[in-house]
Amino acid sequence: MKFRRYTSAMLALSFMLSGTSVVAYADTAAEEAMKKELTYVKQRVTIPEELSEFNYSKNTNYGKDTYSFTWNTNPEEYTTGHKEINVRICGKIIKSYSSVDYDWSSDYKEEYSFAKLTQDELYDKAYKWIKILNPTIYKSIAIDKESLRINISGNRARFTINRVVEGVPVKGQEGSIVIDKDTGELLSYGLDWVMGAGFPDPDKTISKDEAIAAYEKEMPIEKVYFANYNWETKEYEPKLIYRQTRTEQIDALTGKLTSFEGSYFNYYDDYGYGDDVMVEEDGDMDANPGAGGGVSFTDKEIEKMEKEGSLITAEEMLSDFIAMDIFCLGEEPMVERSVCYFDDYYDFYVRDMTFASADTVYYIGKDEEGNPVQQERETTIRTYATINAENGDILSFSTTSGYSGKSPVIAKDTVTDLLKEYVDILAGDKADDFRLPEATISWSARNKDGTPAEGAHITYASAYSQRYAYGIPSMSESIDIKVNSDGRITDYNIIHHDVEYPKPDRILTEEEVYDSYFDQIDYSLQYRLAIKKDITYTAVVYNPSESLYVDAFSGKLTYSDGTERVKYEKKEYTDLEGSKYEKIARTLEAHGIVLRDENGRLNADEYITRADFTNLMSHIGCWYNTKNSGDKILTRQYAAKILTNRIISEECAELPGIFKSPFSDVKSSSKYVGYIAIAKAMGYMDGEDGKFNPGGKVTRGEALQMIYDRLA
Repeated sequence: MKFRRYTSAMLALSFMLSGTSVVAYADTAAEEAMKKELTYVKQRVTIPEELSEFNYSKNTNYGKDTYSFTWNTNPEEYTTGHKEINVRICGKIIKSYSSVDYDWSSDYKEEYSFAKLTQDELYDKAYKWIKILNPTIYKSIAIDKESLRINISGNRARFTINRVVEGVPVKGQEGSIVIDKDTGELLSYGLDWVMGAGFPDPDKTISKDEAIAAYEKEMPIEKVYFANYNWETKEYEPKLIYRQTRTEQIDALTGKLTSFEGSYFNYYDDYGYGDDVMVEEDGDMDANPGAGGGVSFTDKEIEKMEKEGSLITAEEMLSDFIAMDIFCLGEEPMVERSVCYFDDYYDFYVRDMTFASADTVYYIGKDEEGNPVQQERETTIRTYATINAENGDILSFSTTSGYSGKSPVIAKDTVTDLLKEYVDILAGDKADDFRLPEATISWSARNKDGTPAEGAHITYASAYSQRYAYGIPSMSESIDIKVNSDGRITDYNIIHHDVEYPKPDRILTEEEVYDSYFDQIDYSLQYRLAIKKDITYTAVVYNPSESLYVDAFSGKLTYSDGTERVKYEKKEYTDLEGSKYEKIARTLEAHGIVLRDENGRLNADEYITRADFTNLMSHIGCWYNTKNSGDKILTRQYAAKILTNRIISEECAELPGIFKSPFSDVKSSSKYVGYIAIAKAMGYMDGEDGKFNPGGKVTRGEALQMIYDRLA
């Protein structure tokens, strides 16, 4: 066996003595699996013949394979541009698609324009593409019509999408679809999707009122102080809030707090977990009109499929690692993750693997009476390895394990008293605000059972406490101290702002807190998925839009640090109905251009300032510095100057004798004549009865009309 890297000379010697070797395995099943997935893709996605280069990688997690296929133009043609299509698929589910087209044949010029397709047409196109890409699950994918964002520059129109079951959203199963705003062509698609998940019937859940009652009964809350610095007043502001003490949610079937593990909620769309049972209906696999009735494979695709069948698998490599008996793998390791890809640097296929095995770690907890006791919990040792997947050469190997030693069950009153004595000396009167617990002790040597060995001494002892006021902890202030074996202080830190906290008098009762909380949040059903080992777990819960952090006096929602929460509200026009500017305002809004005051009003008949008009124009690349004149009311002649900013420079536009005035009320000697002449020639602005009215003031509605005409 060849090795690219050695951890030591002894490692190499052990291999020579053992004679162990890794062999290359032929696997026609792997080739057939790849062929099956590639067939699904080519039935739904049209690959232009010019994309003659083909490559792939395979990612395996908990027994589920996700293939990433890539088609490119030939590198020899990169002088004029580069095209590429990327597709990721697991089972029958296409999880992502992207198409890129880089044209290097001409200089790039940013253009600004409206979409040629209407918003309803864009929605229909997006839904059609979802059905083409995923005919087996498209009915379980919802498009948020309100999420449409159309780029004013470029060609992208984007919707957010979400997996839903019986109208109930599934947390973590979100994504987006991007199409060409003019043609409806698919540009990109991505949706997280866990396969094989079953979902409880939402009709069998408890009601919202029952869920609220269950929350008030099951969810414990506590009072805590915060001291936040106000940069304006340069003082610390005390806050007293109620907060929830647990992160669980109410199970919508049982009305109890769930023990669902939130740490498993964040996974990505290339992770295909769960069993292989597809509960989704099979759809029309010939949904893509460009795919034709059958699928054929190019020589490059056939070559890659044959290569896949000859590569060394992670399971085979793990068997060899175990047989070598020289690596730290833990007890009964299993393949947790495997990614195989062609590495241009090495010029061969590389496989990155993660092996996992169970382990036990020990720590000091407390029994029911509050006494320190040794406890244990299960954890996982992970091993990472990289190999040459073609011949088995080991490129790298490392093991990360948790602490598996045992801590002592012991409390030394003399050490704890020493720490408290030091705190009294250093903190003075402030020491009374802290409650130092029993010291945490580290010993120089331990017996196998975790107790200090004979002759062992304390290497260090430490303690930590938050500040307390009226028996309530402050989350902003704390003290910690650490001493070495000589009883000398090695670390000390105190945070004490001298802030006077309000007495917890006349604060809301817990019942009032719950009532205020639910009056201010949204509370609705949501499915949640979790994956542990190779099993997919599903729960249906009532999901609060905000965690419970409530001001103890006012009942208003706060952030986790006690500062007042600013509730986000979607801004909408409130005065467009019946307005002659309604259509253009809605069109501009869909492209990200709005002109609203803090109350959502356009105020179409009010005059617009130079600064507000300049801000509008910046959305289409017309940058202009109003300097110190931003508060001035915009005139028509100044609007012409800003509108033509991208076309002509100030130096050229104001050259004397160059431009002839197209209007009777604009003198050819005016410094604005150049801007006005170009604005008329480009169709951006016009006059009436041969007059331009250069000094006329521009209203906010007219400003929207100008930018609309500028784009149209």
